[in-house]
Amino acid sequence: MIRLESATLLTPERQIPAGVLVLDGARIAYAGPAADAPPTAPYDEVLSLPGRVIIPGFVNTHTHLAMQLLRGCADDVPLMPWLEEHVWPIEARMTAEDILQGTRLALLEAVAAGVTCVNDMYGSMDRVAEAIGEAGIRGMITQGLIGVQDPERESLRRGVALYERWQGTFNGRLRVALGPHAPYTCPPDYLREVADYATALHAPVHIHLAETRGETEELLRQGTTPSEVLTRSGLTREHVVAAHAVFPAEGDIERLAGLDVGVAHCPVSNLKLGCGFAPTRRLREAGVPVGIGSDGAASANVLDPFLSMKAAAWIAKGTAEDAAALTAPDVLRMATREGALALGWPELGALEPGYLADVVVVDLRGYAVQPVFDPFSALVYTATAQQVERVYASGRLVYQEGRHLLVDAGEVLASGRAAAARIAGQPLL
Repeated sequence: MIRLESATLLTPERQIPAGVLVLDGARIAYAGPAADAPPTAPYDEVLSLPGRVIIPGFVNTHTHLAMQLLRGCADDVPLMPWLEEHVWPIEARMTAEDILQGTRLALLEAVAAGVTCVNDMYGSMDRVAEAIGEAGIRGMITQGLIGVQDPERESLRRGVALYERWQGTFNGRLRVALGPHAPYTCPPDYLREVADYATALHAPVHIHLAETRGETEELLRQGTTPSEVLTRSGLTREHVVAAHAVFPAEGDIERLAGLDVGVAHCPVSNLKLGCGFAPTRRLREAGVPVGIGSDGAASANVLDPFLSMKAAAWIAKGTAEDAAALTAPDVLRMATREGALALGWPELGALEPGYLADVVVVDLRGYAVQPVFDPFSALVYTATAQQVERVYASGRLVYQEGRHLLVDAGEVLASGRAAAARIAGQPLL
Protein backbone atom coordinates (compact mmCIF):
# COMPACT_ATOMS: atom_id res chain seq x y z
CA MET A 1 0.00 0.00 0.00
CA ILE A 2 1.01 3.61 -0.61
CA ARG A 3 0.20 6.43 1.78
CA LEU A 4 0.27 10.02 0.50
CA GLU A 5 -0.10 12.55 3.31
CA SER A 6 0.10 16.27 4.15
CA ALA A 7 -1.32 17.24 0.72
CA THR A 8 -4.64 18.90 -0.03
CA LEU A 9 -7.10 16.36 -1.43
CA LEU A 10 -9.12 18.21 -4.02
CA THR A 11 -12.31 17.14 -5.76
CA PRO A 12 -15.13 19.33 -7.07
CA GLU A 13 -17.19 18.48 -4.02
CA ARG A 14 -14.63 19.03 -1.27
CA GLN A 15 -11.11 19.99 -0.29
CA ILE A 16 -9.28 18.38 2.60
CA PRO A 17 -6.17 20.27 3.74
CA ALA A 18 -3.35 18.07 5.05
CA GLY A 19 -5.32 15.02 3.99
CA VAL A 20 -4.33 11.39 3.59
CA LEU A 21 -4.80 9.20 0.54
CA VAL A 22 -4.13 5.47 0.76
CA LEU A 23 -3.75 3.40 -2.40
CA ASP A 24 -4.19 -0.33 -2.03
CA GLY A 25 -3.30 -1.93 -5.34
CA ALA A 26 -5.55 -0.62 -8.11
CA ARG A 27 -8.10 0.89 -5.69
CA ILE A 28 -8.30 3.76 -3.23
CA ALA A 29 -8.52 2.46 0.33
CA TYR A 30 -8.87 5.76 2.19
CA ALA A 31 -9.23 9.44 1.33
CA GLY A 32 -9.89 11.92 4.08
CA PRO A 33 -8.59 13.85 7.09
CA ALA A 34 -5.42 12.69 8.76
CA ALA A 35 -7.22 12.33 12.09
CA ASP A 36 -9.47 9.61 10.67
CA ALA A 37 -6.83 7.80 8.61
CA PRO A 38 -5.84 4.22 9.41
CA PRO A 39 -3.21 4.61 12.16
CA THR A 40 -0.85 1.86 11.11
CA ALA A 41 -0.48 -0.41 8.13
CA PRO A 42 2.28 -2.26 6.33
CA TYR A 43 2.81 0.55 3.83
CA ASP A 44 5.23 0.01 0.98
CA GLU A 45 5.75 3.76 0.80
CA VAL A 46 4.77 6.82 2.84
CA LEU A 47 5.18 10.23 1.22
CA SER A 48 4.70 13.62 2.84
CA LEU A 49 3.57 16.13 0.20
CA PRO A 50 2.96 19.59 1.70
CA GLY A 51 2.21 22.31 -0.81
CA ARG A 52 0.74 19.85 -3.29
CA VAL A 53 -2.81 19.02 -4.25
CA ILE A 54 -3.95 15.51 -5.14
CA ILE A 55 -6.74 15.20 -7.69
CA PRO A 56 -8.35 12.39 -9.65
CA GLY A 57 -6.54 11.65 -12.91
CA PHE A 58 -7.73 13.61 -15.91
CA VAL A 59 -10.08 11.82 -18.30
CA ASN A 60 -9.55 12.87 -21.94
CA THR A 61 -12.96 12.07 -23.41
CA HIS A 62 -12.10 12.43 -27.11
CA THR A 63 -8.74 11.87 -28.77
CA HIS A 64 -7.06 10.81 -31.98
CA LEU A 65 -3.69 10.11 -30.39
CA ALA A 66 -1.78 9.06 -33.49
CA MET A 67 -2.50 12.45 -35.04
CA GLN A 68 0.38 13.66 -32.88
CA LEU A 69 2.46 13.00 -36.01
CA LEU A 70 0.42 15.64 -37.88
CA ARG A 71 0.84 18.41 -35.32
CA GLY A 72 1.29 21.69 -37.15
CA CYS A 73 0.80 20.20 -40.64
CA ALA A 74 -2.36 22.16 -41.43
CA ASP A 75 -3.03 25.14 -39.20
CA ASP A 76 -5.47 28.00 -39.79
CA VAL A 77 -7.78 25.97 -42.06
CA PRO A 78 -11.55 25.34 -41.55
CA LEU A 79 -12.66 21.84 -40.59
CA MET A 80 -13.78 20.29 -43.88
CA PRO A 81 -10.90 21.62 -46.04
CA TRP A 82 -8.59 20.71 -43.16
CA LEU A 83 -9.85 17.11 -43.32
CA GLU A 84 -10.28 16.66 -47.06
CA GLU A 85 -7.28 18.58 -48.40
CA HIS A 86 -4.70 18.11 -45.68
CA VAL A 87 -5.33 15.49 -42.99
CA TRP A 88 -6.86 12.63 -44.97
CA PRO A 89 -4.17 12.70 -47.72
CA ILE A 90 -1.40 12.55 -45.10
CA GLU A 91 -3.20 9.85 -43.13
CA ALA A 92 -3.40 7.73 -46.29
CA ARG A 93 0.39 7.39 -46.07
CA MET A 94 0.38 6.24 -42.45
CA THR A 95 1.17 2.62 -41.67
CA ALA A 96 0.20 0.64 -38.59
CA GLU A 97 3.73 1.19 -37.31
CA ASP A 98 3.35 4.96 -37.76
CA ILE A 99 0.12 4.84 -35.75
CA LEU A 100 1.88 2.98 -32.97
CA GLN A 101 4.69 5.53 -32.84
CA GLY A 102 2.32 8.49 -33.03
CA THR A 103 0.22 7.10 -30.19
CA ARG A 104 3.29 6.43 -28.05
CA LEU A 105 4.49 9.99 -28.65
CA ALA A 106 1.09 11.43 -27.73
CA LEU A 107 0.97 9.42 -24.54
CA LEU A 108 4.29 10.91 -23.41
CA GLU A 109 2.65 14.33 -23.47
CA ALA A 110 -0.69 13.20 -22.06
CA VAL A 111 0.66 11.20 -19.12
CA ALA A 112 3.09 13.98 -18.16
CA ALA A 113 0.08 16.31 -18.02
CA GLY A 114 -1.84 14.05 -15.64
CA VAL A 115 -4.08 12.19 -18.09
CA THR A 116 -4.84 8.69 -16.80
CA CYS A 117 -7.68 7.74 -19.17
CA VAL A 118 -8.18 8.40 -22.89
CA ASN A 119 -11.05 7.77 -25.29
CA ASP A 120 -9.36 7.24 -28.65
CA MET A 121 -10.74 6.80 -32.17
CA TYR A 122 -8.47 6.01 -35.11
CA GLY A 123 -7.30 3.17 -37.36
CA SER A 124 -4.96 0.23 -36.70
CA MET A 125 -6.30 0.21 -33.17
CA ASP A 126 -4.48 -2.97 -32.20
CA ARG A 127 -1.32 -0.86 -32.17
CA VAL A 128 -3.07 1.86 -30.15
CA ALA A 129 -4.09 -0.79 -27.64
CA GLU A 130 -0.47 -1.89 -27.35
CA ALA A 131 0.68 1.68 -26.72
CA ILE A 132 -1.91 2.33 -24.02
CA GLY A 133 -1.00 -0.95 -22.35
CA GLU A 134 2.69 -0.01 -22.44
CA ALA A 135 2.00 3.44 -20.94
CA GLY A 136 0.21 1.87 -17.97
CA ILE A 137 -2.88 4.07 -18.13
CA ARG A 138 -6.51 3.38 -18.96
CA GLY A 139 -8.33 3.77 -22.25
CA MET A 140 -11.42 3.21 -24.31
CA ILE A 141 -10.48 2.56 -27.93
CA THR A 142 -12.54 2.71 -31.10
CA GLN A 143 -11.91 1.68 -34.69
CA GLY A 144 -13.01 4.72 -36.71
CA LEU A 145 -15.72 3.65 -39.17
CA ILE A 146 -16.28 5.67 -42.36
CA GLY A 147 -19.51 4.14 -43.64
CA VAL A 148 -19.36 5.69 -47.11
CA GLN A 149 -15.99 3.97 -47.62
CA ASP A 150 -17.06 0.62 -46.17
CA PRO A 151 -19.51 -0.97 -48.66
CA GLU A 152 -18.45 -4.54 -47.78
CA ARG A 153 -18.46 -3.75 -44.02
CA GLU A 154 -14.83 -4.80 -43.64
CA SER A 155 -14.09 -1.90 -41.29
CA LEU A 156 -17.18 -2.65 -39.24
CA ARG A 157 -16.08 -6.25 -38.85
CA ARG A 158 -12.63 -5.01 -37.77
CA GLY A 159 -14.31 -2.85 -35.15
CA VAL A 160 -16.22 -5.84 -33.80
CA ALA A 161 -13.07 -7.98 -33.82
CA LEU A 162 -11.26 -5.24 -31.92
CA TYR A 163 -13.89 -5.48 -29.19
CA GLU A 164 -13.63 -9.24 -29.01
CA ARG A 165 -9.83 -9.11 -28.86
CA TRP A 166 -9.18 -6.27 -26.41
CA GLN A 167 -12.23 -5.65 -24.23
CA GLY A 168 -11.22 -5.88 -20.56
CA THR A 169 -7.54 -6.56 -21.22
CA PHE A 170 -4.62 -5.16 -19.20
CA ASN A 171 -6.45 -6.05 -15.98
CA GLY A 172 -9.53 -4.14 -17.07
CA ARG A 173 -7.65 -0.98 -18.07
CA LEU A 174 -8.78 -1.25 -21.68
CA ARG A 175 -12.33 -1.01 -22.96
CA VAL A 176 -13.57 -0.99 -26.53
CA ALA A 177 -16.37 0.98 -28.19
CA LEU A 178 -17.78 0.93 -31.71
CA GLY A 179 -16.98 4.11 -33.59
CA PRO A 180 -19.09 5.37 -36.49
CA HIS A 181 -17.19 8.50 -37.44
CA ALA A 182 -20.11 10.90 -37.92
CA PRO A 183 -23.58 11.14 -39.49
CA TYR A 184 -22.10 12.81 -42.59
CA THR A 185 -19.74 9.87 -43.20
CA CYS A 186 -22.07 7.06 -42.07
CA PRO A 187 -25.47 6.72 -43.81
CA PRO A 188 -28.53 5.72 -41.75
CA ASP A 189 -28.44 2.05 -42.79
CA TYR A 190 -24.79 1.84 -41.75
CA LEU A 191 -25.53 3.42 -38.37
CA ARG A 192 -28.32 0.89 -37.83
CA GLU A 193 -25.88 -1.96 -38.46
CA VAL A 194 -23.41 -0.46 -36.01
CA ALA A 195 -26.21 -0.16 -33.47
CA ASP A 196 -27.15 -3.82 -33.89
CA TYR A 197 -23.58 -4.92 -33.27
CA ALA A 198 -23.25 -2.58 -30.27
CA THR A 199 -26.42 -4.02 -28.78
CA ALA A 200 -25.28 -7.59 -29.30
CA LEU A 201 -21.90 -6.88 -27.68
CA HIS A 202 -23.20 -4.43 -25.05
CA ALA A 203 -20.50 -2.11 -26.38
CA PRO A 204 -20.57 1.67 -26.02
CA VAL A 205 -20.57 3.92 -29.10
CA HIS A 206 -18.21 6.82 -29.84
CA ILE A 207 -19.30 9.26 -32.57
CA HIS A 208 -18.64 12.82 -33.74
CA LEU A 209 -21.92 14.71 -33.52
CA ALA A 210 -23.04 18.25 -34.40
CA GLU A 211 -19.47 19.44 -34.74
CA THR A 212 -20.24 22.22 -37.22
CA ARG A 213 -23.19 24.42 -38.07
CA GLY A 214 -23.24 23.05 -41.63
CA GLU A 215 -23.51 19.45 -40.37
CA THR A 216 -26.59 20.24 -38.28
CA GLU A 217 -28.17 22.32 -41.04
CA GLU A 218 -27.78 19.42 -43.48
CA LEU A 219 -29.47 17.05 -41.04
CA LEU A 220 -32.34 19.50 -40.64
CA ARG A 221 -32.74 19.61 -44.42
CA GLN A 222 -33.03 15.81 -44.29
CA GLY A 223 -35.81 16.09 -41.73
CA THR A 224 -33.86 15.02 -38.68
CA THR A 225 -31.61 16.39 -35.92
CA PRO A 226 -28.35 15.19 -34.36
CA SER A 227 -30.07 13.59 -31.37
CA GLU A 228 -32.67 11.96 -33.62
CA VAL A 229 -29.88 10.39 -35.68
CA LEU A 230 -28.81 8.59 -32.52
CA THR A 231 -32.27 7.43 -31.52
CA ARG A 232 -33.60 6.49 -34.97
CA SER A 233 -30.54 4.37 -35.68
CA GLY A 234 -30.77 2.57 -32.35
CA LEU A 235 -27.33 3.70 -31.22
CA THR A 236 -28.73 4.85 -27.87
CA ARG A 237 -29.62 1.31 -26.87
CA GLU A 238 -26.07 1.40 -25.45
CA HIS A 239 -24.07 4.21 -23.90
CA VAL A 240 -23.03 6.87 -26.44
CA VAL A 241 -20.13 9.33 -26.25
CA ALA A 242 -20.98 12.24 -28.54
CA ALA A 243 -17.88 14.24 -29.42
CA HIS A 244 -18.23 18.03 -29.77
CA ALA A 245 -22.03 18.69 -29.76
CA VAL A 246 -21.32 22.29 -30.72
CA PHE A 247 -24.56 22.84 -32.66
CA PRO A 248 -27.43 20.82 -31.21
CA ALA A 249 -30.72 21.55 -32.96
CA GLU A 250 -33.82 22.75 -31.14
CA GLY A 251 -34.96 20.06 -28.75
CA ASP A 252 -31.72 18.10 -28.96
CA ILE A 253 -30.45 18.99 -25.50
CA GLU A 254 -33.68 17.90 -23.86
CA ARG A 255 -33.66 14.64 -25.83
CA LEU A 256 -30.02 13.93 -24.97
CA ALA A 257 -30.80 14.46 -21.29
CA GLY A 258 -33.27 11.60 -21.42
CA LEU A 259 -30.78 9.20 -23.01
CA ASP A 260 -27.62 7.37 -21.93
CA VAL A 261 -25.39 9.89 -23.71
CA GLY A 262 -22.33 11.79 -22.56
CA VAL A 263 -20.74 14.70 -24.42
CA ALA A 264 -17.01 15.15 -25.04
CA HIS A 265 -16.39 18.90 -25.14
CA CYS A 266 -13.23 19.80 -27.09
CA PRO A 267 -12.87 23.55 -26.56
CA VAL A 268 -9.34 24.08 -27.90
CA SER A 269 -9.92 22.14 -31.12
CA ASN A 270 -13.32 23.77 -31.69
CA LEU A 271 -11.83 27.23 -31.23
CA LYS A 272 -8.84 26.62 -33.46
CA LEU A 273 -10.91 25.16 -36.32
CA GLY A 274 -13.44 27.97 -36.00
CA CYS A 275 -16.27 25.54 -35.30
CA GLY A 276 -18.06 27.57 -32.64
CA PHE A 277 -18.88 27.28 -28.97
CA ALA A 278 -20.53 24.23 -27.45
CA PRO A 279 -23.46 25.01 -25.10
CA THR A 280 -21.85 23.28 -22.13
CA ARG A 281 -23.81 25.19 -19.52
CA ARG A 282 -27.18 24.27 -21.06
CA LEU A 283 -26.13 20.65 -21.52
CA ARG A 284 -25.00 20.30 -17.92
CA GLU A 285 -28.04 22.09 -16.52
CA ALA A 286 -30.22 19.64 -18.45
CA GLY A 287 -28.39 16.74 -16.81
CA VAL A 288 -26.13 15.64 -19.69
CA PRO A 289 -22.67 14.66 -18.40
CA VAL A 290 -20.05 16.74 -20.20
CA GLY A 291 -16.40 15.74 -20.11
CA ILE A 292 -13.43 17.52 -21.60
CA GLY A 293 -11.44 16.20 -24.55
CA SER A 294 -8.43 17.44 -26.46
CA ASP A 295 -9.25 16.02 -29.92
CA GLY A 296 -6.08 15.22 -31.88
CA ALA A 297 -2.91 17.29 -31.87
CA ALA A 298 -3.41 17.96 -35.59
CA SER A 299 -6.27 20.28 -34.65
CA ALA A 300 -5.72 21.19 -31.00
CA ASN A 301 -1.88 21.13 -31.21
CA VAL A 302 -1.61 20.28 -27.50
CA LEU A 303 -3.00 17.53 -25.26
CA ASP A 304 -2.68 19.56 -22.06
CA PRO A 305 -5.87 19.19 -19.95
CA PHE A 306 -4.99 22.33 -18.01
CA LEU A 307 -5.27 24.37 -21.22
CA SER A 308 -8.53 22.62 -22.08
CA MET A 309 -9.95 23.45 -18.65
CA LYS A 310 -9.08 27.11 -19.06
CA ALA A 311 -10.58 27.24 -22.55
CA ALA A 312 -13.76 25.51 -21.38
CA ALA A 313 -14.18 28.05 -18.60
CA TRP A 314 -13.41 31.07 -20.78
CA ILE A 315 -15.79 30.01 -23.55
CA ALA A 316 -18.65 29.40 -21.15
CA LYS A 317 -18.15 32.68 -19.35
CA GLY A 318 -17.71 34.71 -22.51
CA THR A 319 -20.64 33.28 -24.46
CA ALA A 320 -23.00 33.56 -21.48
CA GLU A 321 -21.64 36.98 -20.47
CA ASP A 322 -21.61 35.54 -16.97
CA ALA A 323 -18.39 35.04 -14.98
CA ALA A 324 -20.05 32.26 -12.99
CA ALA A 325 -21.28 30.27 -16.00
CA LEU A 326 -18.66 27.59 -15.26
CA THR A 327 -16.80 27.85 -11.96
CA ALA A 328 -13.39 26.36 -11.28
CA PRO A 329 -14.90 23.38 -9.37
CA ASP A 330 -17.34 22.87 -12.28
CA VAL A 331 -14.49 22.65 -14.76
CA LEU A 332 -12.41 20.35 -12.58
CA ARG A 333 -15.43 18.06 -12.33
CA MET A 334 -15.79 18.04 -16.13
CA ALA A 335 -12.12 17.11 -16.53
CA THR A 336 -12.31 14.27 -14.00
CA ARG A 337 -15.50 12.81 -12.53
CA GLU A 338 -17.91 14.07 -15.17
CA GLY A 339 -15.57 12.92 -17.90
CA ALA A 340 -15.66 9.42 -16.43
CA LEU A 341 -19.47 9.52 -16.41
CA ALA A 342 -19.49 10.81 -19.99
CA LEU A 343 -17.54 7.68 -20.95
CA GLY A 344 -19.83 5.43 -18.94
CA TRP A 345 -16.97 4.47 -16.59
CA PRO A 346 -18.37 5.27 -13.12
CA GLU A 347 -15.47 3.76 -11.11
CA LEU A 348 -13.23 6.64 -12.22
CA GLY A 349 -12.78 10.26 -11.32
CA ALA A 350 -13.20 10.44 -7.55
CA LEU A 351 -11.01 10.35 -4.45
CA GLU A 352 -13.18 7.92 -2.56
CA PRO A 353 -12.63 4.43 -1.11
CA GLY A 354 -13.32 1.76 -3.70
CA TYR A 355 -12.68 3.97 -6.71
CA LEU A 356 -9.88 3.18 -9.13
CA ALA A 357 -6.54 4.56 -7.98
CA ASP A 358 -5.85 6.93 -10.88
CA VAL A 359 -4.57 10.07 -9.16
CA VAL A 360 -2.34 13.02 -9.90
CA VAL A 361 -0.11 15.04 -7.57
CA VAL A 362 0.21 18.70 -8.59
CA ASP A 363 2.90 20.90 -7.05
CA LEU A 364 1.61 24.40 -6.30
CA ARG A 365 4.72 25.68 -4.53
CA GLY A 366 6.45 27.31 -7.49
CA TYR A 367 6.62 30.96 -8.51
CA ALA A 368 4.43 30.39 -11.58
CA VAL A 369 1.48 29.49 -9.32
CA GLN A 370 2.06 31.30 -6.01
CA PRO A 371 0.44 32.83 -4.06
CA VAL A 372 -2.36 30.28 -3.71
CA PHE A 373 -5.46 31.56 -1.93
CA ASP A 374 -7.86 29.04 -3.47
CA PRO A 375 -6.57 25.67 -4.71
CA PHE A 376 -9.44 25.34 -7.21
CA SER A 377 -8.49 28.66 -8.76
CA ALA A 378 -4.80 27.80 -8.79
CA LEU A 379 -5.40 24.42 -10.40
CA VAL A 380 -7.87 25.48 -13.10
CA TYR A 381 -6.93 29.05 -13.94
CA THR A 382 -3.18 29.17 -13.23
CA ALA A 383 -1.47 25.77 -13.24
CA THR A 384 -0.20 24.04 -16.36
CA ALA A 385 1.15 20.58 -17.09
CA GLN A 386 4.51 21.85 -15.79
CA GLN A 387 3.17 21.59 -12.23
CA VAL A 388 2.34 17.87 -12.49
CA GLU A 389 4.71 16.06 -10.12
CA ARG A 390 3.43 12.49 -9.91
CA VAL A 391 0.92 10.36 -11.81
CA TYR A 392 -0.49 7.09 -10.50
CA ALA A 393 -2.56 4.79 -12.72
CA SER A 394 -4.24 1.79 -11.10
CA GLY A 395 -2.13 2.59 -8.06
CA ARG A 396 1.13 2.33 -10.00
CA LEU A 397 3.51 5.27 -10.30
CA VAL A 398 3.91 5.91 -14.04
CA TYR A 399 5.38 9.44 -14.04
CA GLN A 400 7.49 11.29 -11.51
CA GLU A 401 9.11 14.73 -11.69
CA GLY A 402 9.70 14.80 -15.42
CA ARG A 403 10.49 11.10 -15.84
CA HIS A 404 8.34 8.46 -17.49
CA LEU A 405 8.84 5.30 -15.48
CA LEU A 406 7.40 2.67 -17.83
CA VAL A 407 8.74 3.76 -21.21
CA ASP A 408 11.99 5.06 -22.66
CA ALA A 409 10.97 8.62 -23.50
CA GLY A 410 14.04 9.28 -25.63
CA GLU A 411 13.42 6.24 -27.80
CA VAL A 412 9.71 7.11 -28.16
CA LEU A 413 10.55 10.67 -29.18
CA ALA A 414 13.11 9.57 -31.77
CA SER A 415 10.75 6.98 -33.27
CA GLY A 416 7.89 9.47 -33.39
CA ARG A 417 9.98 12.12 -35.11
CA ALA A 418 11.15 9.63 -37.72
CA ALA A 419 7.59 8.55 -38.46
CA ALA A 420 6.37 12.15 -38.71
CA ALA A 421 9.12 13.13 -41.14
CA ARG A 422 8.35 10.13 -43.35
CA ILE A 423 4.61 10.67 -43.68
CA ALA A 424 4.95 14.44 -44.10
CA GLY A 425 7.69 14.01 -46.69
CA GLN A 426 9.78 16.83 -45.27
CA PRO A 427 12.50 17.28 -42.64
CA LEU A 428 11.74 18.41 -39.09
CA LEU A 429 13.40 21.12 -37.05
